[in-house]
Amino acid sequence: METNNIFNIRRLYLLIRRQLLSNATALLIAFGAVAGSLLVISLFVAYFQPANLAGLTGLYFTVMFIGGYIFTSNIFAELHQSQRSYQYLTLPVSITERVLSAWILTAVVFPLIAILSMALIVFIANLVMNFTFDMEPFQSVFSPLSWAAIKVYVVTQSVFLLGAAYFRKNNFLKTVLSLFVISMVIQAILALSAWAIFSPLSETGGIQIGPQHMSEQMERLFLNYIPSVARIIFWYLFAPFFLVVTWFSLKERQV
Repeated sequence: METNNIFNIRRLYLLIRRQLLSNATALLIAFGAVAGSLLVISLFVAYFQPANLAGLTGLYFTVMFIGGYIFTSNIFAELHQSQRSYQYLTLPVSITERVLSAWILTAVVFPLIAILSMALIVFIANLVMNFTFDMEPFQSVFSPLSWAAIKVYVVTQSVFLLGAAYFRKNNFLKTVLSLFVISMVIQAILALSAWAIFSPLSETGGIQIGPQHMSEQMERLFLNYIPSVARIIFWYLFAPFFLVVTWFSLKERQV
């Protein structure tokens, strides 16, 4: 029987286990420090400014997004360290398993632990406030908006996974800078496109965009088709595209 050199579930499990064990201490310290800080902040807000409790969920998820992006940006740190890269590249695993293990850790394990940590913070805060001040100020973090935020994180973190594989240093900051530059370019292209399309239709020569300035076909295009296509691209094609590019980036490094 020939060995499957592309994907093997046991090799994938061992690679994930290796990455978790090799970084367990640092990850536990980071999670403990962040969770402890959020708990203290939550208790202070509950006691001194209970009217602002609704904003705590937003704080939790902001921390989750930033922490998750930083964690994802460093998932291939071993690859970029001269002392450890040879050992990492010579592991008996395929490129597919490297990408899949990194994606599972950053897009599945991390948000799962994050949402459970949020729930634990809320539970402990409720116990403290209930038994100490006879208050129960916190609500569950398991809500439709929370799950929507998790889905957005799972999709968008794939960009930082590519940055982790492509950039050799300062992966997180370079990825953020790249996103900023790309967004500026896209906005410039959209602005020029809007000027080219709508300026000839305006009597003043300026850009006037609104339903009253569009034909029926253009209104359907801009208000129905483009948003629908954008949603499909974001939810179903965005992450797979960046995972494929990440695969080729790792293949180039391995060669």
